Amino acid sequence: MRLSVTTPRGSLIDTDVEEVSAPGAQGEFGVLPGHIPFLSALRPGVLAYRTKEGERVIAVSDGVLEVAQTSTGEKVLVLVADAKAASGIDREAAVAEMIDAEKKLTDWKGDLGADYQALLAKRTWAEARVNAVAK
Repeated sequence: MRLSVTTPRGSLIDTDVEEVSAPGAQGEFGVLPGHIPFLSALRPGVLAYRTKEGERVIAVSDGVLEVAQTSTGEKVLVLVADAKAASGIDREAAVAEMIDAEKKLTDWKGDLGADYQALLAKRTWAEARVNAVAK
């Protein structure tokens, strides 16, 4: 099956895979060849996929994943706001960002509006990158 991971900046991955594991909004799930077509929301986390060369890992932000049958075969299409290969992640910078965001969230005294939600998103994106490096 073909895996395609795309962000607003363009395609990050377009390759044949044997298996995909993704961070669904309702929990982690796997996709193998022959999977039924479906659509799932994604939460920030680790997306892992296996090729003939071995397992690869990327951090993904919020987005969607679609499993579809196309005229050229099975396709797993991932559309996310941001994605980064584990090999290209600066672990120390991601840990520092996660700690900073966590401290700000702990000290938060304001309402739970847009600024708070942006800070939560910053923390979960940093955590996704840290977890991708750890895998």
